[in-house]
Amino acid sequence: MGTLPRVLFHRFVPVVVLGCLLWVFMIPTACAESPLPDFSGIQLAQAGSLPETNAKPEGTQVSRDSLSTIKLDNIKPLYTSPALPGEGVWDTSGVPRDSSGNPIIYKTFYRPSVDFPNAVVYMMVVDMSKTFLQYYVGSQEPGASVALSEVETELRPRILAITNAMWMQRHSRGAGAIFRGKVVYPMVDGMATMIVYRDGSADIREWNADIPIHLVRDARQLRHLIVKNGMVVQSVMRNGKLEDSEIGLGFLLGGGGKNLDGKHFWYVADRSAFGIRKDGNLVFAIGHHIGTKDLAKALVLAGCERGMHADANPHNIVGNLYVRDAQGNLVTKQKLSPEQSKYTLKRYEDGYTKDFFAMFARDNAGQSSGRAVSRTENQPNYRTR
Repeated sequence: MGTLPRVLFHRFVPVVVLGCLLWVFMIPTACAESPLPDFSGIQLAQAGSLPETNAKPEGTQVSRDSLSTIKLDNIKPLYTSPALPGEGVWDTSGVPRDSSGNPIIYKTFYRPSVDFPNAVVYMMVVDMSKTFLQYYVGSQEPGASVALSEVETELRPRILAITNAMWMQRHSRGAGAIFRGKVVYPMVDGMATMIVYRDGSADIREWNADIPIHLVRDARQLRHLIVKNGMVVQSVMRNGKLEDSEIGLGFLLGGGGKNLDGKHFWYVADRSAFGIRKDGNLVFAIGHHIGTKDLAKALVLAGCERGMHADANPHNIVGNLYVRDAQGNLVTKQKLSPEQSKYTLKRYEDGYTKDFFAMFARDNAGQSSGRAVSRTENQPNYRTR
């Protein structure tokens, strides 16, 4: 081999090998049956910089498609060694079901982080065609005097799942809230918002003046969207400066986490999030030893168009599933995450000091206790019926 070929060999072959390794280990796949998603395209300039895209033309109603008519794509694991049986597979064992025995909730777990192989996200997709959602204000929160802090007695037999909500108000930087149509804390434009409509359906949006507040039953805000237009938000504008979108909670774990090389990361924590899919169904996720963007990546792989951060800290992230028999009698309660403390299964229905969301079975007519609302993809176009 001559001098020039040797130089080219030694210079470029390592680059090619390195590129192949990065491709293999750093790019996860969306599902076993789908091509690789382009994660280079999930970077947004800032959370509020792009309008939310509308997949359907103006005036088209947003349906809440039943999960019984949808094929949920499994998520191909990022890691094959060690393999975790059932990772990325949507499972219906030990979940709430309707009177016909069809599952109302699907659940899975997934390791989305390239840097932290021990970061695990437990997720559930809720069939919103069979479910309605309500928000409750924690008994020790400032807004408790004008709201409810425990599930109404007549609704308790219909509970399907209960989850944590967002941060305490004193930590939320003035985040707004609406309870049963009443403004508890003033709503903040541009802030990520969980919106519950009068028919009990849910959406996640950046709050704006075009949202008809008189049609909103409940709402709770926190920080910025972490998923927008089906992409992970990479950066946000704060005080006129473009900054990383990570939400630092490392102090809750004694100063953050470390990767396999022992490098310290301030943003690694136990945290939770909500996402909304194109089909109108809600996703709730609990992540352990994880950053905001890796948790958001899991929401994207679960099919979410938009997502927002929820509560954090190992004792505050809770997903309780209520399994009932065909007559509606409670058989057992299940934890979404096996890392949840067992005592959290007793939390919420008898009231709690912090905010929470409860999901209930719709009646036979398919309606919640509120007036039905038809929603469209474009925010201003709403009508009651």
